[in-house]
Amino acid sequence: MVHERGTSICWTQLNSNNRQLRYQMIQQFAAGSALSGFNHNAQVLAASARAALIATAQAAVNADDGTNAARRNGLTAQLAAMQAPTNETVLAQNGGLNIITTALNGLMTILLPNKILQRVKRYLRREARKLVDVPVREYLMHIIRINTQEIPRLPPNFNNAQSLHDDEVIDILLFGVPKSWKREMDRQGVDPLACTPCEAAAFMERNEMSEDFDSDKKTTKVAPGKGKKKASYAKGNSDADGSKHCMLHGEWCAHFLLRPIE
Repeated sequence: MVHERGTSICWTQLNSNNRQLRYQMIQQFAAGSALSGFNHNAQVLAASARAALIATAQAAVNADDGTNAARRNGLTAQLAAMQAPTNETVLAQNGGLNIITTALNGLMTILLPNKILQRVKRYLRREARKLVDVPVREYLMHIIRINTQEIPRLPPNFNNAQSLHDDEVIDILLFGVPKSWKREMDRQGVDPLACTPCEAAAFMERNEMSEDFDSDKKTTKVAPGKGKKKASYAKGNSDADGSKHCMLHGEWCAHFLLRPIE
């Protein structure tokens, strides 16, 4: 398996701007189906780029009228040079970076779940609540990191245009924080959508600092009060006071009123 963000970080740290070096590094990073998928995509794209170069050189030869022998020889030599390189050689040329990037994007499209971009945005809007022991500033930084570093590397577009806008980031921020902070914003007449995400986080941070919150505080159970005991009723057809009554006809039933005199 290969992770595009991890690969990009390694390229940056190693200052690997050479196309052939990047291709060789992916052979070390990837394994299994990820490696075979990348190699297949790279070979297909390299063959397509090579065919386009040959077609361009052939079109230049066909368009030449043959009046200038030196120009004709130069165009013929250019065509031969375009036909000679292999797919690996094409990867080392100027278009190799685009081929490697496109091959990685195609690999990510296959390996990642379907509609991954919608899933990530849905999670941020509905599930990404701020943890109790996480400061609101750190919570915002995590959202910004996902929005600027993870989302642009997801299919289908693989660019910054699919990232969340500031108003969407603020909506996520408002969803994740306690409701008391949002009520305080309403009480003070602060419109969060008119602020930047950092400004909204700064206001919430002041609320956070003003609250005397102890995350290690333990709640104690309230002991049950010593109230009156629940009256226990006698079984059968006797009330709590010991009087008799008929279960079918009530308390003043003749079964008990017409008793023989002792």
